[in-house]
Amino acid sequence: MHRKIFVFCLIASILLSLVPAGIANQTGAATGPGISATSAVLVDARSGQVLFEKNAHEQRSIASTTKIMTAIIVLERAKLDEIVTVSNSASSVGESALFLRPGEKITVRELLYALLLQSANDAAVALAEHIGGSVAGFAELMNRKANSIGASDTHFANPHGLYDANHYSTPYDLALITRYCFEDGRFTKIVATKEHDIPRQGKNQPTKVKNHNKLLWNYPYANGVKTGFIRQAGYCLISSANKNGVQLISVVLNSPSSDACFEDSQNLLEYAFGKFKLERVIKKGTTYKEVRLPEVFAAKLKLVASKDLLIQINETPGSLKKIVVTSVPKIPDSLPIEKGTKLGEIRVTQFDCNLGKVDLVAAETISKPGQFEMLILWLKLIFKRLAGE
Repeated sequence: MHRKIFVFCLIASILLSLVPAGIANQTGAATGPGISATSAVLVDARSGQVLFEKNAHEQRSIASTTKIMTAIIVLERAKLDEIVTVSNSASSVGESALFLRPGEKITVRELLYALLLQSANDAAVALAEHIGGSVAGFAELMNRKANSIGASDTHFANPHGLYDANHYSTPYDLALITRYCFEDGRFTKIVATKEHDIPRQGKNQPTKVKNHNKLLWNYPYANGVKTGFIRQAGYCLISSANKNGVQLISVVLNSPSSDACFEDSQNLLEYAFGKFKLERVIKKGTTYKEVRLPEVFAAKLKLVASKDLLIQINETPGSLKKIVVTSVPKIPDSLPIEKGTKLGEIRVTQFDCNLGKVDLVAAETISKPGQFEMLILWLKLIFKRLAGE
């Protein structure tokens, strides 16, 4: 019996030794550092390329990371100088709060700082009621926006993230939402702010709010985004950092402690900055394919890349050789064809996982030939065949 166990373990160890180092997971991201969080994802903010994942599509309670969606909807639907009148329901939300008073008047701008730095639940409800008429009405706006962004594993029930069984997301979806939020410079400015003074109606002194994201103080490249904690969600953090022009987004959910949450996030960011290098694998305007044209005998049309494609490449030895660029053309069935018309795509994979794609487009305009032009083409084709070409 012991001999069988020994033989089994020996065979297993040999097989494991044959597995190549740095092999990608299902999203094309290379294996990375061990983290204590239950689920996580690390993405390139510009392209959305996944660089690391751990249960990235697992639905979980997300606590106050919810508030990034609250903020972007407010930014898109209200002016920063609009005045919000605080309701009784908003002032009584509790837990993390700015301690707003019923009837207090305050601008959208200041409520956003309270929301994203102080993580104020009363500010979240005041904004939700101002924009959506009610918490339920605002949650409907949140879900519409999530759907439009492509966050299909997400559902919002409130603007603050306090526990509700029907309120959840995934690390991957939160990364999608964060990338969308980063398109608004007002959002990125607020989440990168360490401290802010909020003027208060009826008070001589402003209320100072301090960003809960410790990475802004402890990690030199950090520039956002949002913390979160409730018992059902554990410690959560959406973090971001920029180094040498490379912007990354990390999401960790359900870390066992606050310290572990920040450590997990910083380790992921450092892993990517240390192990990945930005490479241009597709160059705009380069011909990647030629296709025969209908109605024009033997003529061909060049298909070119519509844009550059920059990809984070794991610098593990041999990884670059595993990049595969495949052209998938669509043969046109009629003329004319306008320059820039999409006629397929270029797909980039690594370890059989999709890293990105770029449209293949017509390099020039091709007109529909007239009868005389068709006759000339026929004659040219006949002479070529007679000449044995």
